[in-house]
Amino acid sequence: MTRVVVAEIPENAGRELSVERSILGPDIELVHYACDGNEDRLTAACLDADAVLTDYSPFSRKVIEQLPRCRLISVAATGYDKVDLKAAADAGIRVCAIDEYCTDEVADHAMLLMLALCRRLPEYHEQVQKDKRWQFDALSGLARMRDLALGIVGFGKIGQALARRAGGFGLKLMAYDPFPNEEKATDLGVRLCGLDQLFSEANIISLNCGLSANNKHLLDASAFRKMNQKPFVINCARGALIDEAALVEALDNGNISGAGLDVLGEESPDLRTSKLTGRGNVILTPHVAFYSDASILENRRISTGNIRLFLDGKHENVRRYVL
Repeated sequence: MTRVVVAEIPENAGRELSVERSILGPDIELVHYACDGNEDRLTAACLDADAVLTDYSPFSRKVIEQLPRCRLISVAATGYDKVDLKAAADAGIRVCAIDEYCTDEVADHAMLLMLALCRRLPEYHEQVQKDKRWQFDALSGLARMRDLALGIVGFGKIGQALARRAGGFGLKLMAYDPFPNEEKATDLGVRLCGLDQLFSEANIISLNCGLSANNKHLLDASAFRKMNQKPFVINCARGALIDEAALVEALDNGNISGAGLDVLGEESPDLRTSKLTGRGNVILTPHVAFYSDASILENRRISTGNIRLFLDGKHENVRRYVL
């Protein structure tokens, strides 16, 4: 019998798999494994798998080279940086990821974070709830949204969706993308520019790009020093796009005004030791930007459907092969 292993982060341990079972059908043996980051245990769990369905489990060369039966790794996300593509290619394993399932949710969440920071929502909330103080002018430095410039790093589907939302608030829009869509930029009133110019001019910087070997720690100490407007930094993309030590330093020395982060360097961070908690100008959410009932169902349908399509030889319908 064909065997499919669902290898996911520990937070998903024990979840029900009715959607996956209904799509794969009775001819598939479905096994669930909660990956704790240990490569040897991950290898043992996937050793006899014909296909793997995964989210953020690390499929390194060491793991991939020990999966003799595996023919497909289906990633239940749009990003696939946790899979060593070169190792998969060498092993003859195809890799697919989801083309799109949560664009609206992520763009909404990025807009939510920037509005909350610009309007100082966390501080006013604490003033009312904790201090029991009702005072409108307790804070200063609030700007009109239409007087601010938003710099979008990554002008793909999510970046464009964010631009549509931000334009409604009157924000001046600028974007950087290594492969810019000039037609979309014109339609949305977005000025395309270089990365250094965006760092220098933007009052808000939103990361909406994928993670690759070329942009890990895109926001490092050098980048933060270029941020002349002391911007708010929003990250609803990948945690590793930001050097967290440099971010803490930028917050401490006032190079940036605050941060709204849906992702951190670790997928399951230890918040007890994090230097980003307990700050009035930092909002942290637990990698929830993608989440809604609709998006989760769509994610499960597409990622599992990709396995079924692959097994049935319907490769033209897989959404989408990245290898």
